[in-house]
Amino acid sequence: MTFIIRISFLILLNYGVLYTSPYIDTLQLVKDLNLLFEINNSDLNVTYFITSFSVSAITLLLIRIFRPFIEIYLLHYSRYFFNVLVCLLGLSSVYIVLRVYGYSRVSLSLYVLVSSLFLTYSGKILNIGK
Repeated sequence: MTFIIRISFLILLNYGVLYTSPYIDTLQLVKDLNLLFEINNSDLNVTYFITSFSVSAITLLLIRIFRPFIEIYLLHYSRYFFNVLVCLLGLSSVYIVLRVYGYSRVSLSLYVLVSSLFLTYSGKILNIGK
């Protein structure tokens, strides 16, 4: 249940970044997807969802992969900065691979701050009802 809530929240946040960026360019992703599926150039919501899902999935996967190293990281820094690092790594890797350009830096900064706060405190918030 925690995983579903986390991935849903991260997808919504990242979709918001893409949707609110006035100069977003996902045309290259549309061209790449046209090799497999028939997608109209005007239907950019599909590319926004694919990008948002990919960023969210990679971020949560990186948290799971780096979980054994978090104790070492926490000795010198905080859990919040660990989540900032993981969010930045997930964002940059997906945006580079999918060739997403023109995103708003302000929206992206807000995404990193809010998603890191959410990932830091979501375990505590979701376990309150238990």
